[in-house]
Amino acid sequence: MYDYQLMWDAYTGLGGFQDGSYLVRYPRETDEKYKRRQQLAFYPNFPKKIVETFASHIFKKPPQRQIESKAYLEFIQNTDKNGTYIDDFMRKLCKLSLVFGTVFVIVDKPQGSALTVAQEKELGLSPYITVRLPTQVKELEIDIYGRLTKIVFQEELFLRTFTQNSWEVKSIKTNEVYTGEHALGTIPVVAVSWADPLLPTEIFAPPFIHEIAYASKDLYNAISELREILRSTTFPILTLPTKQPVGDITVGTENFIAYDPEGGGKPDFIAPPPDPAKIYMEYIQLLIEQIYKLANLEFVMGTSQQKSGVALEFEFQDLNSMLSGIAMNLEQAEYKIAELVARWSGEEGFKGTISYEKDFSYRDIERDLKIAIDALSLQISQTFDSELKKRLARALLPDADEHIMERIDNEIDGLEGLDNQLKREP
Repeated sequence: MYDYQLMWDAYTGLGGFQDGSYLVRYPRETDEKYKRRQQLAFYPNFPKKIVETFASHIFKKPPQRQIESKAYLEFIQNTDKNGTYIDDFMRKLCKLSLVFGTVFVIVDKPQGSALTVAQEKELGLSPYITVRLPTQVKELEIDIYGRLTKIVFQEELFLRTFTQNSWEVKSIKTNEVYTGEHALGTIPVVAVSWADPLLPTEIFAPPFIHEIAYASKDLYNAISELREILRSTTFPILTLPTKQPVGDITVGTENFIAYDPEGGGKPDFIAPPPDPAKIYMEYIQLLIEQIYKLANLEFVMGTSQQKSGVALEFEFQDLNSMLSGIAMNLEQAEYKIAELVARWSGEEGFKGTISYEKDFSYRDIERDLKIAIDALSLQISQTFDSELKKRLARALLPDADEHIMERIDNEIDGLEGLDNQLKREP
């Protein structure tokens, strides 16, 4: 199965990215140096930026609903007994499905009875939904058509079981069992995935950020290792020509060293070669590019050569297709939720239509992700920052004349111009 903890940590920046335990220790690294690296480690959270941007564009235009079902019309205003509107809840499901691949929505109804709909509402007996993660699935059964026939969730204090006709809650601590029947004719659980599983008998889709999370972990280590190189080699080493043993010497801006100019023994400084740091910077840039390729976002990073608008539109088609697929799966999931809400409320089924936006503008996504890249500026070094800004400039101005781009490059190298321009971006 998948490393769901890594997926969650990669998205939230918590866990091993927060405490530094995802840093790979050097073979002969001392405890003190490893602890220092952990404290200084910096994690540029690309997975979260990508997931948040995708979700915001899928819901940039609210889903269109024509609802005849009275139960669902009331339900969408308060989906979870916490006042959460349906769009907000589905946006959350979108993000969770991108992180975990598949999440589960329980459509339940509190026990109790009421004589009228008004009384049922007053007593809080209307249907509601809750989310369960794939890590909470202890057991499940699927028929040959890929339909759930049984599922067991392990919660903090209970094992919660649903079948097509019944439910059961078992206390993990006392083994007490509570059971009941429902007349839904199906399990009141909806599996929500960002993409369809490969086989009809599978229910779990791979996390969208699976490879991105591992690349981000590699990036996290590479940045830490580059910083260690810069930290240990940035300052030149003082050399003193002498044949005599030299004791402890404190060198700084407030000290001086006397020497005999006639003896030719002038102190000097030597600096380590910049090649190791340069190689790391190139590798870091490669990892960032790979992260965006894994997310079908090649057009975001730009290239050394200008691309035409037609070329960018062509590259965007894969992303547009993927976003459309995510929107379609969310639409289907909401239909299933609506059907269960209607059944729980005694209606024959859901009556109405639900339609999610399935066509997206690459210009909007491109702009938002450019801003995200700028916000994640690693600030590792002047050279690295300048090169990243050059790529960002080409992505923001794909149709600009090459002479203009050359001028921008020169301004970046001169540490003027683009800095102020980017700060003015909304």
